[in-house]
Amino acid sequence: MPVPKRRDHTEKMQRITLASRMVAHEVRLSTIRRWCGVSDNRVRELYRSWAHEKGIRYAVRHRGPTPRQPALFLRSAQVRSEAAAFAGLCCLFEIFPKRPLANPRRELPSLQRGEQLLLAYEMFLSLVGSSVISLEQAMLLLTAVTQGTQLRLGHCVHCGAAIVFDPGAAQRRCCGRCDHKAPAEEDLAPRRVPQDLQEAVQHSLF
Repeated sequence: MPVPKRRDHTEKMQRITLASRMVAHEVRLSTIRRWCGVSDNRVRELYRSWAHEKGIRYAVRHRGPTPRQPALFLRSAQVRSEAAAFAGLCCLFEIFPKRPLANPRRELPSLQRGEQLLLAYEMFLSLVGSSVISLEQAMLLLTAVTQGTQLRLGHCVHCGAAIVFDPGAAQRRCCGRCDHKAPAEEDLAPRRVPQDLQEAVQHSLF
């Protein structure tokens, strides 16, 4: 019997640690509860502890509904580029599920995927310096690409870089860099498509 107890204690500490890291990224209480499996009271305690550690009276905590509109990732070339870079890292970290999910918003959250997601997000921030995409928005991006009805991850038709795109939209599927090229320059651009998404992501990031 002692072995299962130790295992349960270890998993509980993992959940609390993950929740603490999400608190530092100002994630909503309901989102932390869904991904980490901890109680609301525990999350509030973590917010108070984080605020005390930072020497501030109140921790920043977003309220209201979580982000639900995937269209925000297509609103500008910068956001599209950052969204593609993060989604590409999710591919490299194998965060996307290997099988279709009937309800990604409900089925994606888990302790293991949450740890990988946070690792990918913090690596993403280290690469881009700062980003307009919050951790909660990154979770929405993961959910939307997994669902595949409003957003998908693919390749630029001109340079092969990773992109996110609306599968129902009529516009051409190209990255922000190629989209702003002059027609003559665009005609001369290489059109080789990477053999896999990993190559496209490396192209896009580096």
